[in-house]
Amino acid sequence: MFRSLRHRSYRLLMGSSLTTSSAFWILTTAQGWLVLELTDSAFWVGTIAFILGLPALFLCPFGGLYADRFDRRKLLILGQGASVILTLLLATLVSTGVAQIWHIAAISVLLGIAWGLTDPSYVAIISNLVMPDELMDAIAVDSLCWQLGRFIGPAIAGVLLGLVGMGGTFYGGAMSFVLGFVLLLPMVVPARATTRQASAGKTLQEGLKYVRSNTVALTIILMAASVSLFALPYVWLMPVFARDVLGVGELGYSQLMMATGAGGFGGAIAAAKLGDIRRKGWLLIGSALTFMASLLLFAVSPVFSLSLVLAVIISGVNGVFQAVTTALVLSVVPDHFRGRVMGLFIITWYLPSVGSFVLGAAIDRIGFPGAVVTGALICTAIIFGVILRVPALRRL
Repeated sequence: MFRSLRHRSYRLLMGSSLTTSSAFWILTTAQGWLVLELTDSAFWVGTIAFILGLPALFLCPFGGLYADRFDRRKLLILGQGASVILTLLLATLVSTGVAQIWHIAAISVLLGIAWGLTDPSYVAIISNLVMPDELMDAIAVDSLCWQLGRFIGPAIAGVLLGLVGMGGTFYGGAMSFVLGFVLLLPMVVPARATTRQASAGKTLQEGLKYVRSNTVALTIILMAASVSLFALPYVWLMPVFARDVLGVGELGYSQLMMATGAGGFGGAIAAAKLGDIRRKGWLLIGSALTFMASLLLFAVSPVFSLSLVLAVIISGVNGVFQAVTTALVLSVVPDHFRGRVMGLFIITWYLPSVGSFVLGAAIDRIGFPGAVVTGALICTAIIFGVILRVPALRRL
């Protein structure tokens, strides 16, 4: 457990991952509450999340292409630098009292572009920094850093919102992005072979053809996509659940977000302890189904304390699910295809933004419980379909 941390460059990457994750969740927590205050609409909360993820749906394949062609470390530094600048701009607009919903939307689009073009390099570079038999452990540690940031970020946001207000909270997020940027600078990545310089269209087609030919990789990506599209959007609409269903304010909202981080942290610890376990297919299926059952209970919970417990469970099993899906895809794909395949896989990271657009509109019509229950049931049906139709997944 944690043996991948013996590599210095991987430790630097994980330090950057932790601070960047914290920054992202500071930004997400503050922005969700800000949009709700400005518009008083679940639809707009979901729409801003959708706008943030939309560019990545189109740009992640190109980000994967760049990850196979260019220096992955330099791409990460460029993306991190863009995050710093854009978050500082948003903080300044909010602090000066001129921020409007279109400002938030425009900055969200630019952040989505930066992340869509550089996130595939982040995932692909992990396999360049550790040994092959350490990959599952490395992915688990990465998930651990992300989930720990998911706890730290909302905690910091909750404190800053009370002490320095909304603008100061965004400045706190920007400073965390700065720290992540600095940690990437001394990182050393071993030389690797890159893809031949064919046309971008042909190179992307090669990646798509490979994914279609690899049934296991395709099935895992589609399964992750269904969870991201129909189940995970509940996180983006948490401000609405906190205020309108549970009747709690900013502090209660930040505690719910912290609970999701605490659960994710526990799930990542579990994934790290499991290491290179056999029967990963059943672990994937079991964690997905447990996620759906917990989400159904969370959606109808009227009690704040129960909701906190369920939020921990949901995020815990989702942490295991995310770690296993990432490790499986990386392990079955050769390095010269990893950038392009991970570019497609990382699209699933942004599908909750798409789902949040639909979920926000549905909540305005039928309420939070009905909308979230419907999404969870759809996702459950898809998972059972995968179990029955793709027996190769059960044998992994």
